[in-house]
Amino acid sequence: MLPNLERAIANYTEAATIRRQPGLERELARTLTNLGNAYSTQAELGQEPVANLERAIANYTEAATICRQPGLERDLAQTLTNLGNAYWTQAELGQEPVANLERAIANYTEAATIRRQPGLERDLAATLTNLGNAYSIQAELGQEPVANLERAIANYTEAATICRQPGLERDLAGTLTNLGNAYRTQAELGQEPVANLERAIANYSEAATIFRQPGLERDLATTLNNLGIAYQTQAELGQEPVANLERAIAFSREALSFLNPTLLPADTLRTGGNLGNLGFKQGWWDIALEGYRVAVEAVEQSRAWATSEALRQEIVRESIGVYENLIQAAVNQGDLSLALRTVERSRSKRLADLIAISDLYADGRIPPEIQAWYQQLQDSRRSKSQLAQDRPELSKDDKPSLTPALSRNTRASFASEQLLAAEAAERQAWEALYRFDAITAQLQQPQPQPRLDELMALLPSPQTALLSFYTTATHTHIFVLRRPSRDGGESVNCHTIPNPPESANDLQNWLVENWVNPYIAINQAETAQSRQQRREEWHQAMAARLQELATRLQFDTLIQQHLQGITDLILIPHLFLHQIPFDLLPTAEGKLLGDRFRLQFVPSTKILGLCQERSQPTPDTLGIVENTTEDLPYTPLECEWVAQTWNVPRQLRLQGRTVTPDSYLQLLKQVQALLSSHHATSRPDDPLNSHLVLDGEQKVTLRDLISPSWRFPELSEVFLSCCETGLSFASFRDEEGNLRRELLDEPLSLGTGFLLGGARSVISSHWAVADLATTLFSREYHRARRAGEERLTALHQARQALRETCQKDWRDRLTVDYQQAFQTWQQLRRAQDPNTDAAGANYQKISELIKWLDNFAPDAVPFQDYRYWGAFYCLGLP
Repeated sequence: MLPNLERAIANYTEAATIRRQPGLERELARTLTNLGNAYSTQAELGQEPVANLERAIANYTEAATICRQPGLERDLAQTLTNLGNAYWTQAELGQEPVANLERAIANYTEAATIRRQPGLERDLAATLTNLGNAYSIQAELGQEPVANLERAIANYTEAATICRQPGLERDLAGTLTNLGNAYRTQAELGQEPVANLERAIANYSEAATIFRQPGLERDLATTLNNLGIAYQTQAELGQEPVANLERAIAFSREALSFLNPTLLPADTLRTGGNLGNLGFKQGWWDIALEGYRVAVEAVEQSRAWATSEALRQEIVRESIGVYENLIQAAVNQGDLSLALRTVERSRSKRLADLIAISDLYADGRIPPEIQAWYQQLQDSRRSKSQLAQDRPELSKDDKPSLTPALSRNTRASFASEQLLAAEAAERQAWEALYRFDAITAQLQQPQPQPRLDELMALLPSPQTALLSFYTTATHTHIFVLRRPSRDGGESVNCHTIPNPPESANDLQNWLVENWVNPYIAINQAETAQSRQQRREEWHQAMAARLQELATRLQFDTLIQQHLQGITDLILIPHLFLHQIPFDLLPTAEGKLLGDRFRLQFVPSTKILGLCQERSQPTPDTLGIVENTTEDLPYTPLECEWVAQTWNVPRQLRLQGRTVTPDSYLQLLKQVQALLSSHHATSRPDDPLNSHLVLDGEQKVTLRDLISPSWRFPELSEVFLSCCETGLSFASFRDEEGNLRRELLDEPLSLGTGFLLGGARSVISSHWAVADLATTLFSREYHRARRAGEERLTALHQARQALRETCQKDWRDRLTVDYQQAFQTWQQLRRAQDPNTDAAGANYQKISELIKWLDNFAPDAVPFQDYRYWGAFYCLGLP
């Protein structure tokens, strides 16, 4: 259509040039009007809307000037109406809304004056309706609301009078609906509320009578919904509350009987939401559930029809209150199964979309169009490398040392304007993926409500319980799913904690202020010294904050009431709870939660089900990616220890600066398990650009991991021995970049990226981890895994080793390691092996580590603090 419009504009423009001669004024005016119409249509199609409307206005204005000569009054009235419409649309686009509405009103008023002649009654009624609409919008903008609504009512009333002639019934019904809306708004402004609501009801009722004819069901549903709102408001004003609420419910139900969420989702959402709100306010939970359930179906359909990822997210964001109220109503009604199933349907929708894309190309056969798209991204990234600021660098003050505080993170830096522009272009390219036909078709399938038996099937044993967290404005709910007990106990329970009365002190805001923002502030410091000071303060405050969180969540009560006989927990956090190391939460008897239960984490039951449905290859072959920037002193030692434990051949070890994104991907496709040990960075400002750091400007971003080109279907598990790989900030920021609890729950992290790409399980980190402690932790974990322990057990054993092993025991173990490393070095040197230097560096590092341990007393525990062993957790399968 757009090429045809462009040709039409070119032809009209040429015709107008020809007609600019005496005697052709009327033809010129009509051509200018057509030109204005073409520009207006361009604007409606989203093509430079503001600029095209300005062009339309210019042409309409010139045409109106010509038409101000005798005999062209009718043409003038139409042109003035077109001008009014163009100004109206400019106002809708936010362009000087008040001023443009005033211009629209002026043009409509003049057009109405002209049309007050016999034979133009229908045109006059339409213009009066436009005038009424413009005055109503002015009132909504706060411009003399009462006076402008009175003007709107006057115009609607006159238009309705005209429309009471045969053949204009539909126009009459529409005008009566507008009139009812104006009276209802007057009532909301406190202007004779009871009387104005009665007038609104009278107009809605007459309109509904007219709309009760075949083909007008949608208009009837809208009018019935308005009637329901009006009766509900009357009830709230104390006017026959019981009878009026019954009428409100009846009209809302009748309206819904004409609506189908799969055909008219916006109308269904509006009407179902109103019915749900009525029931919620009154505490009539069955009515609330009736309305909200159909409203949620409408949200799902609207989201499926959305043409872009941004629009899909916006639809859910604007409707999050519907899910929240449905969940709360279900809890209040005692339908905990419905509440849990709705929670799981509402969360991580973007991840579910990405799963759909992953499954679409799981066999690796990627269409040429997507391959070309991904190549463009790679070319763009190479050009960005010239900016030199693409990857945050270690500052010269962040030199490696023997202290375990050296982290596997890179310091955040302020990006240049060129870089920000390049990253914006990369995001636009990512959006283009969603417009690919096959992917669009896959995404246009609404996500169904999970069944309880489907959720129950996710529990691998009677000793496993699933905890699904959900916070509302007033409560925090922890839904507990476990297999029914033999005595007939419930399979779904709910542990509910009311938020404190002070709204600013609810759980999510508390997490932002006390956990998330202080952590983000670490990397915002300008010097290494100040960053280290902030990191130290954050870690020192951790124990007290975790204690307060455990108290807020009343975890001891939860355990006592709902988790008896349970050994394993599957945790699905909500919003900022994703940042919390639940293993470290203190419980009764001085035990941590991770000491009482084995914990695994998943973003949603949808992701858990995906991981379980995949084949489960035995992790016989392990690959290693190590020290890609060659500046982590203990990482080579870690990787050598693991390589010896797992008998990793040299060809499956990617070392140092030679690692590229392509070689990384190829290794992922060759192995069933991976140790990835190097720097990584989480990007709170741009989560999809969180990345694993390679040499120079190279990196593996989260955006890479979730693209169709990165598929590794045989990968069983990944150990990300890096910083912040489980840290996710996606969808937690508004347009100004501020963290907000009410935004979407989309825990996109590097860890979830690996899950989406094919891994069944990922060991990720909550914060920036220390190089030395992580080296020892990784060694203990991989030893346990090689011995046949499950991932959760191996994690627990690694934690226990660091938190309990004293200096003497570490020294004894490392002395044995030193002797073995020294012998290996001597053998390689005699054989003139090319790996001699690396072996020599390893035994020297062990020697340095032994000397460092001499700073502690023999019974001291060097790595007892949380920071050294508490960051890692299991994402996916146990």
